[in-house]
Amino acid sequence: MKQLQHQLVRFFVFTILAMAIACCLAYLLLSGGDHPYLIACVAAAIGAALLAFAGRPRGEPGLHQFADTVGNAIDAIMIGAAETSYFVDSVKQKVELDVRTASDIADSSVQNAAMTEKIAANAERAAKVAAGVRVESVAARAEVDQGLRRINSAREEAQGASSNMLSLQEKSKRITGFTEAISDISARTNLLALNAAIEAARAGEHGRGFAVVAGEVRQLAQRTKEASDEISVMVREINEQSEKAARGMSSLAAGVTEAARNVESVHASLSHIEESSGESEDEIGQIARASREHVETTQLIADAILQIRDSMLSTNAELPRATQSAMALAERAEVIAGALGESSVATPHDEIREAAQRAAREVGKLFEQAIASGRITREALFDRHYRPIPNTNPPKHNTKFDAFTDKVLPDLQEGVLAALPHLAYAGAVDNNGYFPTHNKKFSQPLTGDYATDMVNNRTKRIFSDRTGKRCGSNTRAFLLQTYKRDTGEVMHDLSVPIHVEGKHWGGFRIGYRSSSHA
Repeated sequence: MKQLQHQLVRFFVFTILAMAIACCLAYLLLSGGDHPYLIACVAAAIGAALLAFAGRPRGEPGLHQFADTVGNAIDAIMIGAAETSYFVDSVKQKVELDVRTASDIADSSVQNAAMTEKIAANAERAAKVAAGVRVESVAARAEVDQGLRRINSAREEAQGASSNMLSLQEKSKRITGFTEAISDISARTNLLALNAAIEAARAGEHGRGFAVVAGEVRQLAQRTKEASDEISVMVREINEQSEKAARGMSSLAAGVTEAARNVESVHASLSHIEESSGESEDEIGQIARASREHVETTQLIADAILQIRDSMLSTNAELPRATQSAMALAERAEVIAGALGESSVATPHDEIREAAQRAAREVGKLFEQAIASGRITREALFDRHYRPIPNTNPPKHNTKFDAFTDKVLPDLQEGVLAALPHLAYAGAVDNNGYFPTHNKKFSQPLTGDYATDMVNNRTKRIFSDRTGKRCGSNTRAFLLQTYKRDTGEVMHDLSVPIHVEGKHWGGFRIGYRSSSHA
């Protein structure tokens, strides 16, 4: 009775110890720290406890319950490690995306700041140009004012000259009248002198003196007429030239008046330019100041984003350590699960392990018999030259043995699935993770749609992820791995090595949902 009580006490002590160790492992994993030695010590403690109980008889009281408790704890550790690894990987992807986004934003901010700096510089130059235009317009307006005064003076002088020419024309007309009167008098005098000469001739000797006087008068009248005619010609020419000059002065006055109006219009335009230049100078100055402020603000934003990016880069650099810690914990849990499976203690994975072991032995025998019968050569079976299949995405490959496995493996693999309906997949892979012949449900016809083919046609693919590579390369009695799918399901993958004529060929892997996600 005392021995039984002692065994029960020891059982509960070890149970509590196992639960405490599991909690400690969970803390170490979720804390994100790097504690490889402590994890190793904890794993060793669990292993020692398991080995101590594994050496005891199967019927010893409390042993089965303890094994179930520890097995469930190991499953919980492996599931937690898988979920943590998946979570860290997803966070890492998001952080990397955020880092790229932050870098793009920072680069855009820097470019924006540089562009704004150019805008500010251009605005300052434009403000200087506007100021120069305003100064030049003021100077030009002053010159136009002076020119306008000169034009107005010239216009007044032209108008005065035009008036003088009109007055000269009037006087010329009066002179013409005088010359006409003189010509008329000369003609009459000449006629009178002629009559006097005739009368003097009639008088004879008595009229000789009077004839001389009449001749002189006649000559004087003739010279007066000639002088009057010359004056008339000259006055007429002066009058014609005066009229031309008057018309020219009138035209000049009109032109000067028009020029004055144009200059006044230019003066008004220059005044408007001066006013607009002043306003433009003020507005451009405001743009330049605002641009400078924008440059400073943009630079502050860029600096802040760069700090955020650097922080995310630091976080991103630390995330792989958490993944490594999770993987290290998962691997130690796998070792413990392996030790538990190889012991006499029953575990929830025994049925799957035994099915995988049977299938691995049968695949090995099938391959050996095929080599012996000449259906395939040993060299072809161990061919590792993967030839890409054209127009496949995700990429698929052929080898020298996949046509052979398409004939001999389906019945065996589908039989495993039929015997254990809850399995997700079951099949043989080579030591590089190449799946030559997948289950029928994963060998549907290709559609060309990536998302569809990714799920429904997984045959002849090389699974180079951590789980896939280890399934084929593992040489231990069996390997139990736990991982999380993109769908959120937690999956177990149990694989057993396949040997052909004593040489490791690959492994038979079985996938099934975790009991917590079944």
